[in-house]
Amino acid sequence: MKRTALAAIGALFLAGAPGLHAQGTAAPGAQSATQPAGQAALKLPQAEVERLLEAYALIKQNYVGEADDRTLFDGALSGMLAALDAHSRYLDKDALRDVARENSGEYVGIGIEVEGNRDQLRVVAASEGSPAERAGIKAGDVIVAVDGAPVAGMANDDVARRMHGTPGTVVALGVARRNRIETLRVTRAQVHNDTVHVRMAAAGVAWIRIAEFGGATPADLAAALKTLDGKDAPRGLILDLRNDPGGLVSTGVAVAGAFLPPGTVLFSARGREAGANATVTVDPRYYRQPDQPDALAGLPAWTRTVPLTVLVNGSSASAAELVTGALQDHHRATVIGTRTFGKGSIQSVIPLSADSAVKFTVARYFTPGGHEIQARGIVPDVVVAPAVAADDDLLLREADLAKHLPATQPLDAAPDAQREPVESTRAFGTRDDKALQAALAVLAPGDKRTSTLAGLLRKLGGAAKPAAALAGGGGAVAAAGAP
Repeated sequence: MKRTALAAIGALFLAGAPGLHAQGTAAPGAQSATQPAGQAALKLPQAEVERLLEAYALIKQNYVGEADDRTLFDGALSGMLAALDAHSRYLDKDALRDVARENSGEYVGIGIEVEGNRDQLRVVAASEGSPAERAGIKAGDVIVAVDGAPVAGMANDDVARRMHGTPGTVVALGVARRNRIETLRVTRAQVHNDTVHVRMAAAGVAWIRIAEFGGATPADLAAALKTLDGKDAPRGLILDLRNDPGGLVSTGVAVAGAFLPPGTVLFSARGREAGANATVTVDPRYYRQPDQPDALAGLPAWTRTVPLTVLVNGSSASAAELVTGALQDHHRATVIGTRTFGKGSIQSVIPLSADSAVKFTVARYFTPGGHEIQARGIVPDVVVAPAVAADDDLLLREADLAKHLPATQPLDAAPDAQREPVESTRAFGTRDDKALQAALAVLAPGDKRTSTLAGLLRKLGGAAKPAAALAGGGGAVAAAGAP
């Protein structure tokens, strides 16, 4: 039995697994990370494969219950991928559905943005006109149960899948209000994933927050920028990428391309195989599919010259870091906040069947200036950290994850002496939002609400430059302590 199974597996390697291709998290236009034609067949570790098959045979013959073959081999694949690093994983049918939702920006659900905090799920926003809004769910509500199942201890993916479903079906949410639990019944519907939010932070200064890098984000960002166009176009923009976990690399390319000229180098990917190496620029082939319109077409010219600041924190990750690093290295924006998460690796998603795939790391990301992001993150030009309270959860970064890929370059700055807390989006835009106030001090130093902060930044390092001096680029700004 062992020899037959080994021969079958060996045939798969000899065939080079035809038809498989890299997709999903890799930027469009980058070469496939799969085995090139003509490459020598991989030599199977016979002793290790025999050990796996022996364990399988023992389980099938002696386990107390029926052992399903699909369950056993799904588990083996999951363990194999998980042994590599923190971001490689086996994708089952449910996980693949999540990837498709991220790619499209459309899904069947209830239309809320949430964040976890101590086994609670707090609503950040309910999209306008969404099923959640119609059912009475508001920002600040705490969801404690989904269809009667407590969310405490439940993985975020599991909670999201329970809220997704078939259009017209109902999900019951337990919401904590005024020391009691209210059950709200929400009818699922087709929902557009609203990831871009814009408002005026001060006279002439627009604040654009991107919650994640989904498939619809480029078009939503372009629409938001076009609404700001006209005779009163902004004299400054704040791009808020705090708590943005990233998402699609192609979306990151489009977001950066909204603020940088065509042809600008955004990042490079460096892997073990030549096919995993690429230099990505602001070019439609890296951010759109052939049958899709160009989201950046028709953008006002001022978007690539207007003074710009970028807000980041320790939860800004992956594609959010690619955008930040490109804008910083090209001196296009002043980066404000705290060091980013440090997820600087690229994963390829390769299908195994119609309802399964493997996702594994094939390359590392480097900024245009050659700075590695993996396990290092992006260090802001102006460091403004939120205050740490005694009962705050402290933030973990990529370098804290088990089996994370270590950095190949030393840190640009000394490791944080003090961990900052996990920031809640509820504080964003309030009087306590020090990073936003620092951005206003840079972009609108004459504004009375930010004049004190601007003076402090100047005293600490000349950080608050006049807006005119930032036209066409943020420039390098000396780091300042939190005001």
